[in-house]
Amino acid sequence: MDGPLVSVVINNYNYGRFLGEAIDSALNQTYPGVEVIVVDDGSTDHSRDIIASYGNRIVPVLKSNGGQASAFNAGFAVCRGDIICFLDSDDVFLPDKVKEIVKARQQHPDAVLYYHRIKVVDSQGVQIYRSWPFDLWVGLIRERVEQSGGWWPRPPTSALCFSRQYLEQVLPMPVDGFQLCADAYVGDLAPFLGMIVGMPKPLTLYRKHGRNHWSSLISKDNDSIRRIAKQFTFQHNQLKETLSIMGFNTSISLDRHLPYLMTSYALEQKPSLWKIALLVMSYPSLRYVSRICQLAKLIIKRF
Repeated sequence: MDGPLVSVVINNYNYGRFLGEAIDSALNQTYPGVEVIVVDDGSTDHSRDIIASYGNRIVPVLKSNGGQASAFNAGFAVCRGDIICFLDSDDVFLPDKVKEIVKARQQHPDAVLYYHRIKVVDSQGVQIYRSWPFDLWVGLIRERVEQSGGWWPRPPTSALCFSRQYLEQVLPMPVDGFQLCADAYVGDLAPFLGMIVGMPKPLTLYRKHGRNHWSSLISKDNDSIRRIAKQFTFQHNQLKETLSIMGFNTSISLDRHLPYLMTSYALEQKPSLWKIALLVMSYPSLRYVSRICQLAKLIIKRF
């Protein structure tokens, strides 16, 4: 093998209907040096039968239910790779995903996080939304993230790959409050610890289905929006606390956290489009006018 070992850590809970496709996508990468760890977080469906059917082609980690953060911790504890790619069991890696990540690692060996755009698809794998995130933040982006209240436009779990050195600094992560959205912990800390590499090519299919996070975020259901706003508040406070423990001085503020502000406005009975537009157009970390316009269009469409 000419290149580093890459670990793909798949976290699963009762997604047996998707799990086989996720595992196959990790095993069928064009890059040869891949180990696949599948962490089952106490599923009660047929997930463990699917895992058993792969034999020694994967490394199974079978545990009681503890949430996504505990699955991240358990998967990292057994993986051996120099690069760790996380994959939600309802998503799919495209065949060249790992090869492209390794190439980025060779070009930027000191980076802590390598990420890329995603294709948002429905439960059948049909693309239903343009590739995201629109704007790629790359390099040493700590200052921009601080201006944004700790937020930056990072993709979800299945588009995030980390250096082992970075994860050794931040894992194991706290499990309370991160039963879902554990990617926020590892993804939001990364800009404070090193360089970020963002790649424009979509390398993951991200499923929008049922009541997963994406579906809740763009729904018109106030209960879902309220839950998302509460989660943003928790993630922001956890980031501040963790940075303080690690010795970082930062002034990140929730009143500059764009997704939190958007969800808060959404809970108003008649949110002011002028209020939202002014917020977006004046946001300090959105550098490109075209990106600001795209985001403004999305927000206007949302309401």
